[in-house]
Amino acid sequence: MAMERETIVQLLLRERLRLTAVASAIVRDVHAADDVFQQVVLAALQAPTEFQDPGHVLAWSIRAARHRAIDLAQTRKLLPLSEDVLDLLEAEWADPAPGAWSDRAEALHHCMGRLAGPARELLKMRYTDGLTAVSIARKLRRTADAVYQTLSRIHRALRDCVERELGRVEKPAERGVS
Repeated sequence: MAMERETIVQLLLRERLRLTAVASAIVRDVHAADDVFQQVVLAALQAPTEFQDPGHVLAWSIRAARHRAIDLAQTRKLLPLSEDVLDLLEAEWADPAPGAWSDRAEALHHCMGRLAGPARELLKMRYTDGLTAVSIARKLRRTADAVYQTLSRIHRALRDCVERELGRVEKPAERGVS
């Protein structure tokens, strides 16, 4: 029996973080990864009768995100990951084990969206572009120590935000601090 469109959309929205991670690992751009996710959802809605169960939708959507992201990377003339690496990653992405894509990852995604533009840009240079702190410092005309300190503050702010989002931060009174 074919799945209903609403069920497919709900499943894909639940797996949004996983699917955008697939695309982001390939195109190295979170905005492009979101575009890939939207393309996958639209493609799934154009052929809902092809899906028989949630596992089929998940497997298809991961493969579709991978291929669409590879196409986009080639269009942008990015050096793609090797097929062997992509196969290993896909095996990891396809694991539907609970907890593999936790609330913590969702909270981090939310907290990243709340960062100020300069902080997001600094993280992009460091992790998406793969620049070292020294390279970033040269580019921004700052000292390497200043870049390291700023990255440290951003990491700490993200950690605190994620903990707040998850409701795991103890109130000062609960820690014995008045």
